[in-house]
Amino acid sequence: MKSFKHICLYAATALAGLAVLPSCTNLDEEIYSEVISENYYESGDQVIAAMMRPWGHFCGTLSPNNSVWKWQELTADGAAWPQKGRHGYDNGNWIRMHRHQWTPTDTELEQAWNLLYMGVGFANNLLADFERLDFERLNPGISKEQAMAEMRVYRAYCYAYLLDMFGDIPITESLDETNPPAVPRAEAFDYVVKELTENIPFLSDNKTTTYGRVSKWGATTLLAHLYLNAEVYTGTARWDDCIAACDEVINSGQFRLDEHWNDPFKVDNDKNSQENIWVIVYDEIYAAGMNWYTLWFHYAMQAGWELEGGPWNGLVTQPTFYDSFADNDLRKTEGFLIGVQYPRVEREDGSYYFDTDAEPLKGSEEYVGQPLEFVNYIKSMTEGEENSGARSIKYEVLNGARGDMSNDWVLFRYADVLFMKAEALMRKNGGTATQEVVDLVNSVRQRAFAPEDWEAAKYTTTTLTMDEFLAERGREFAFEGLRRQDLIRFNKFIETSWWDKSSTTDETRKIFPIPYKKLQANPALGEGNAANKTF
Repeated sequence: MKSFKHICLYAATALAGLAVLPSCTNLDEEIYSEVISENYYESGDQVIAAMMRPWGHFCGTLSPNNSVWKWQELTADGAAWPQKGRHGYDNGNWIRMHRHQWTPTDTELEQAWNLLYMGVGFANNLLADFERLDFERLNPGISKEQAMAEMRVYRAYCYAYLLDMFGDIPITESLDETNPPAVPRAEAFDYVVKELTENIPFLSDNKTTTYGRVSKWGATTLLAHLYLNAEVYTGTARWDDCIAACDEVINSGQFRLDEHWNDPFKVDNDKNSQENIWVIVYDEIYAAGMNWYTLWFHYAMQAGWELEGGPWNGLVTQPTFYDSFADNDLRKTEGFLIGVQYPRVEREDGSYYFDTDAEPLKGSEEYVGQPLEFVNYIKSMTEGEENSGARSIKYEVLNGARGDMSNDWVLFRYADVLFMKAEALMRKNGGTATQEVVDLVNSVRQRAFAPEDWEAAKYTTTTLTMDEFLAERGREFAFEGLRRQDLIRFNKFIETSWWDKSSTTDETRKIFPIPYKKLQANPALGEGNAANKTF
């Protein structure tokens, strides 16, 4: 499947000069250095290459180094980016995120808006092109119906994030619309659901040939997520619809839980994971942008792990979140770096060990000469230390890795489908776990414990409360870009305090304000956005 990454590179190269000029009226203009849509599509390969452009945009939109992911995770109770001495202040962006003090002028907010609407624009542009193309003549190896369905689902994914983050949003299906008004959040929800239900039948059910794009199962999982959060978005719960969508994926027989808890996140997850449903393709050469270790690792680890790219010493795990894992939970013992750090050495069989006989890695600046020791203590967002906070290695990092990694980014995986069904069943039962709910959650949780520890670790209908369900969902899907949604759905996002974030009764903090520059360009956008009215 890595060959798809070569296709991405080909697509990016082929489309680098493809101009999007919806207002151009002089079609007789002589073109010297640009490729325009009227003369671009001359073969089936060019159709496929054009389809790669939106998915290539996802590489720059949904990785952990981009704004959409940051707003979903750094506003929640798991990851944080505290200031460490003179490093990490970054205009207070991460401090405001954590403390829920963001404003419409935050650059990260504008970037998230722009990235998602750029995705909408790419989809609208291709849909307009595809509408007039003769697919039978060009023979791209994919039907016109499937190609257009993939683009409409891609656009629906962008809109799903937009309505989740901003509430009332403009919906446009054309590049020609100027300053479209915002529609109510519930109406945007209905639009996305309609787009998915209408187009899922035209998508391929082959998860291999659509790897890195979208299959029927990826779109169905997105639909399940919308139904899971429907009560937040519209005021009306859709638990039965969520269960039905989950059952579609479960009964397809195409997915199963991987053997180990972290198999879905390994470097070769494109070849070996049977759990991943929808991914964004990355490659250290052909599809850059996967920067997991640069975000989490300390500067000194570049030498200690022989890394080509320099880490930023940015993200840490909030102490209360790290402490929520049992000490014998493999997601804790294998998924975080904590304590004194030593050089990592590769064995002949490709496995690694930490050379505790060597000198420990050394800190920098005020820690010069002292061993680098990650401690599960951080005073506050403004008073972090270089060695504070456990660092995540959920995504596998190889010795010698470039700054851009080859692990494919997981949007949805089978474990999430099982958890969504379990939650919907539990909520239908008044918040009490049935045996079916317990079995679904335990089937995922069991991988996180050694066989000798499992009997004491497994849930029962008594121990799996709603609060414990949320905690376990946090542990299983840590840093996967889902936590803000989960906390809002469980009424824990503004209502509770954690680490350096205080509780509040300000309901407007459950959505983000539309960026200031967008309101200046189109004031109608903010008329129904309660978050903007507080500023």
